[in-house]
Amino acid sequence: MLGFRSRHLIGLAAMLMVLAAFGAHAGFCPDPALKSGAAAARPLVLAGAKTEPQQTAYVWSATRMESGLRLRGVAPSEEDRRTMLGMVKANFPDLVVEDRLRIVEGGPPREQWLGAVSFGLQQLAHLKRGSVRLLNVGLRVSGEARSAGDYVEIKKALAGPLPTGLVVKGDNVRPPIADPFVFTADLGTNALSLAGSVPSEDSRKQLRDLSRQIFERPGLDDRLEVASGAPKNWDEAVTAALRALSRLESGKVAMSGLAVTIEGVAPDKGTAVAVSYQLRRDLPKLFSTSESIKWKEASASRDVAAQVLPRIKEYARTNGGKMKRELPPLLPLLDTQ
Repeated sequence: MLGFRSRHLIGLAAMLMVLAAFGAHAGFCPDPALKSGAAAARPLVLAGAKTEPQQTAYVWSATRMESGLRLRGVAPSEEDRRTMLGMVKANFPDLVVEDRLRIVEGGPPREQWLGAVSFGLQQLAHLKRGSVRLLNVGLRVSGEARSAGDYVEIKKALAGPLPTGLVVKGDNVRPPIADPFVFTADLGTNALSLAGSVPSEDSRKQLRDLSRQIFERPGLDDRLEVASGAPKNWDEAVTAALRALSRLESGKVAMSGLAVTIEGVAPDKGTAVAVSYQLRRDLPKLFSTSESIKWKEASASRDVAAQVLPRIKEYARTNGGKMKRELPPLLPLLDTQ
């Protein structure tokens, strides 16, 4: 028979084995630090709880390049894929299409998906190069517009209304590049005409407001178009050019890249000189300027001479052989100027 000490040791060993088995089942660990690490690594699942399957992003994209159109992502069914390819053909009849779409179920409702794809392709048709991308029901559009008119149309479309369920998540559409970046302002008797390019709609509005403020003309003819490619400090330069033009009775300023020219008629010589100085002073350093400004007195004198000299020549031709003391009556002519 075993002694008391032996039986005690056997009982203690059995108890330790039970505790070890219970600890492994219940997450028991003698080291508190190890226990907390084990608990953090293992998610807590309540009895009777149901786990939802992870939602997969439903992506479709179309990219327009110089040579063709590239399609990537997924379509709900083969029928929807064929319908979408018909839309592509209608919007891009002359482009080569690279189709790498996969058929994957579980996207947005069929009609909603097709409506979003159709809307995206319509916007892509306004781009010279760029892409449209659908992520579930979110649309992102980026690229360079084909023309100023296309830029206006795509911005208007993205502002809404949109197809059912569609949300614009990103708009990175740039206006077409103008090279050189040209702007002109022509000051006539009754109106100021603005033409050429502006870098944004905000700049266009500011120029219209400035023109109404500094020009005393009843009419403003705005033929400006939004474009990319404006040189640095363009807004400052065009403001200086318009302020100089406003001091003339008639004239024109033209900006092409960094070159600015101004021509016209000033009310007097002092104003003509001051306008040239003002423009050179106010233009940003990178810009160059050339001026051709006349003034009214000089113009009137040339006009009189242009009419008087032919009369003198005609008198000399017809009376060249006769010595007369009288000169032709020129004073009435001068009085009419």
